Amino acid sequence: MKALDDWVHGRRDTLTWLDCDRYVWSVFAGAPDRWYDDPATLVAATAQAHRLLRSDVFGVNVLGPFSRHLVPAGDAAEVCAALELAEPRRVLADTLDALLHQLGDHADIVLGCPSPRRLFASGAEVGFDELDDVATGLLEVIRTMADRPVGGLQIICDTPSGPDDDEIDVWSSLLAAAGHYGWISAIRLDGVADPDQVDTPLAGELLLLPRVAADALPDDRRHGGGLPPALWADTAEAARLAEAAAKRRFRFGEIPADAPPETVVARIAVLGEAAR
Repeated sequence: MKALDDWVHGRRDTLTWLDCDRYVWSVFAGAPDRWYDDPATLVAATAQAHRLLRSDVFGVNVLGPFSRHLVPAGDAAEVCAALELAEPRRVLADTLDALLHQLGDHADIVLGCPSPRRLFASGAEVGFDELDDVATGLLEVIRTMADRPVGGLQIICDTPSGPDDDEIDVWSSLLAAAGHYGWISAIRLDGVADPDQVDTPLAGELLLLPRVAADALPDDRRHGGGLPPALWADTAEAARLAEAAAKRRFRFGEIPADAPPETVVARIAVLGEAAR
């Protein structure tokens, strides 16, 4: 698949990108405790779910296998030490290889990388040097995946007002690596509910806004969104949101772990009909 590259360069008319990791974990795998440490279970459940969800893109959580080794209140040195561990790197590589084998002909596989600030405790005072150290640690993990046919790199930021200048600056090495490897780069802003909140130009070929409804998004090829959490509820307003999203060419969003399966099927059907 070259869905992302074809979309960015105008060679396809629509793109549907669903973040379904938590939904697959909950509904298809039964919410196991060690989800990211068991590639066989993760990949089998994901392959089963993909036949229903039919997303053009699937994101692999780079941090997943490392998460249980990270101390919530740890400093930069502790975070970097965790990112250097061999076993989580092996598990990540095994997961990526298996997903590429299972889904590579049907969906683009992208690496979902947290913005370095997400690896520190909420509200912690973190300076540029600490952010940069963690960005370097994440870059070293990503470099170990560079020989795989990955479609893109997604940097995930959950700051409510969008990233600050330090955060944006430390993304540069990650985005440069994506360009060097020929990957499409995307910036995902989980904390932003209105595009007008972002008043700083952001690098990256795509800008993903999972909390923004379709009628609040610019109608262009760069902005992905239209599938906010409210769309996956079983309400008349959710159905209206889905109809509006179906008219967009680039749909992006995350399926909540507790979304009713029957409702998810109905929403996917609406999006699928519009894409034909």
